Amino acid sequence: MRLSTTIATAQLLGLCSAQSSSEHVWSSVAWILHGERTPIWGLTPSPALTPIGAQQMFGQGSLLRSRYLQNIMDLDDEAGRAPIVGIERNAIDNTQLSIMTNTDEFMVTSAQAFAQGLYPPLLQVFSNSTGGMEGAMLPNGSIVNFPLDGYQYPSIRTFSILDHESIWVQGHIGCSAYTESILNFRRNSVVATLYNSTLHFYSNMWNSVLHGAFPQSMANFANAFLLYDYALYRYNHDNEIRNAVAPSELALMANFASTEQRSKNADLSVSGTTEGDMIRAVAGRTMASKTLALFRENMRQGGAIRKLNLAFTTMETFVAFFALSGLVTGDRAAEFKPLPEQGGMMVFELFSVGGSSTVYPSTDELWVRFLYRNGTDPTDKLQDFGLWGTKETKMPYKTFASAIQAVGINTIADWCQTCGSSTLFCSGMKPTGKGSRDPLASPGLSPAVGGVIGAVVTISILGLGLLAAILLGGFRFRRDGESRRTSFFGGFKGAEKMTSDADLAYARGGARHERTGSWELRGGGKSDGSGQQQAIIPTERPISTISTSGLTIQPRNLTHPLKRVDDDAISELGQQPVRPREF
Repeated sequence: MRLSTTIATAQLLGLCSAQSSSEHVWSSVAWILHGERTPIWGLTPSPALTPIGAQQMFGQGSLLRSRYLQNIMDLDDEAGRAPIVGIERNAIDNTQLSIMTNTDEFMVTSAQAFAQGLYPPLLQVFSNSTGGMEGAMLPNGSIVNFPLDGYQYPSIRTFSILDHESIWVQGHIGCSAYTESILNFRRNSVVATLYNSTLHFYSNMWNSVLHGAFPQSMANFANAFLLYDYALYRYNHDNEIRNAVAPSELALMANFASTEQRSKNADLSVSGTTEGDMIRAVAGRTMASKTLALFRENMRQGGAIRKLNLAFTTMETFVAFFALSGLVTGDRAAEFKPLPEQGGMMVFELFSVGGSSTVYPSTDELWVRFLYRNGTDPTDKLQDFGLWGTKETKMPYKTFASAIQAVGINTIADWCQTCGSSTLFCSGMKPTGKGSRDPLASPGLSPAVGGVIGAVVTISILGLGLLAAILLGGFRFRRDGESRRTSFFGGFKGAEKMTSDADLAYARGGARHERTGSWELRGGGKSDGSGQQQAIIPTERPISTISTSGLTIQPRNLTHPLKRVDDDAISELGQQPVRPREF
């Protein structure tokens, strides 16, 4: 209540002049939900972006192109245009454009398709960052275009779960306190009641659509999103399923999935390692802090960098932020309680009112606006909404920053402490505490700390690789007598190939890493005797697992370990080899 009052008061002080003046957008941060993909469970080994999903992403990219890259300064026209000051409008400049995502295939391809819509192929268009026209011109005056009729190449940063930067796009992954909390979500009386009251409904749905992909033991409210995710995909792509499932049944599954995900990602009353840490909304907390950090970097450099920032994320981030910002409890809560549609987009804009577009404004002159587009249908509009219970759709930057700092997780060290995480990059981290950071600093690591972490990760990976070679590949270090020939490169056989054997090839085998899609699926399930797998249903006994869109790395078991055989060992006579005469 106090936060809402502060925001409302600050807005009233400056709205009169703001509403009648032109606006200049200096930076934008868009959080984008992936396009349509194959289901997490039931059809493919790992989710993949579909052609429909790619079109959704292309359309969203085209929408932001229309808003930010068109040379029209009127925000009130039908296109809702708000050009970003000084941004390259036709050619990608990767110093101005920032794209980040995790390493999931459907997330990376979503980012690629989005970028194609944002900066489509154009002939004879070259960014200064790639040498401009001079970089494309030959001595004879002819111009060489990029392939595919001027295809543009964005720089997309992908963060694995081993990367400390991953917490900003998927703050719930690797967060032990979050995982433990959602495993116990059925202890809530409302959830327990829903679980029991919906068993009959899910049993019927299993008979009609789910039985081919899920064991019957998994057909319950605890897996509401996974079940809906599968049913929705089949409903949109399989006419037989469309005839078997009534639209009302699919809508009910969507409603239950929304309730389940709000319980797991938007219940702010649940604490983890520290009272009041809102652990279930951790994905939204890191996302909020990253948004503020990107604005601060733009401000620190006078608008030269971080002009347009695209972050591709999962529904957990959306659901959590909707709760943190009061959107699910405000006057328009009905628009934020359902699950976000695939391809949905949250946008934050940093802008000034009046003044010059050639001089970066002071902090006191900056404002922030929040916009949301739930889906990619032509009827879905990019609308602005008030945050934290206010009706005004824009607020002074300082007010926005204070609100974000109140709910965000500002540093990696703070995330490590909040989550009680055992991830490698959390080793040796110390939380900064509130109010200890430079107000314009980024929530990243210092170069020194980042270098140490990188070195530790590299050494650890090399050590694990060597250990795997010893245990699984039969690799050994040994010396067999003084006269035995040794070489760093080995002999002609595979790993013992020498530099003199340049004409011989050797194929190395590697350990396979497998993704799994959901924390409910950790452990691979158990057999029920019918040849199907039973998923592990969350109970009051916590199990080791991760959240819905996380990764599980599982080394492949080698049932037939490699056996090393010396050439001399295959002698049929069983005699010792003749030793060469030594001089």
